[in-house]
Amino acid sequence: MPKKESLEIKKSLPWDVVEKQISKEAKWLKDVIDVFNVEEKNMSLPPGLSCTECLLRRIAILIVSGKISAVEINKEPPLESFWNSEKCCKKDIKHGKEWHQMTMGQIENHFLNLGFEVEKEPVMHQGRADLGVYQKNTPTLYIEIGTTSLYKLWLNLVTKGSFTYLIVPSDNQLIEFRKNS
Repeated sequence: MPKKESLEIKKSLPWDVVEKQISKEAKWLKDVIDVFNVEEKNMSLPPGLSCTECLLRRIAILIVSGKISAVEINKEPPLESFWNSEKCCKKDIKHGKEWHQMTMGQIENHFLNLGFEVEKEPVMHQGRADLGVYQKNTPTLYIEIGTTSLYKLWLNLVTKGSFTYLIVPSDNQLIEFRKNS
């Protein structure tokens, strides 16, 4: 083993400290992300990726290792325009129930009013997001409204370059994952 690697190992935290932090992050993810598992149960996923706990752990490891950052944003006055329903966009959304459609329109309107380009259902490495938000010299923002697939979230966090993935599980909460390459 090269000396550099052995020095890094000596500076690392004890495994039990790291394991406690991974467990804490996995529990937080389980509490804040509304997932659907029917699709994932029917997919033939690689070993270690077919259970909710396994996927939560993998995402938690990305957070603890610093490869991504994750934060919960609760609705505050600065987010009011995010939910403003005035001048909402056309109802040409391909999927979702009434709340999902209304929320997509409100969020799309929010970013259009800020001068961003917004795309419905952009293709990602795995699956599609509900919205893609783009602006020159700004990392891409993908938005998922309501339930999400943990497998899709994990795979995109691992395989894509710099981007932000925003999950909107309810009207009062946003979960932001940020990856900087």
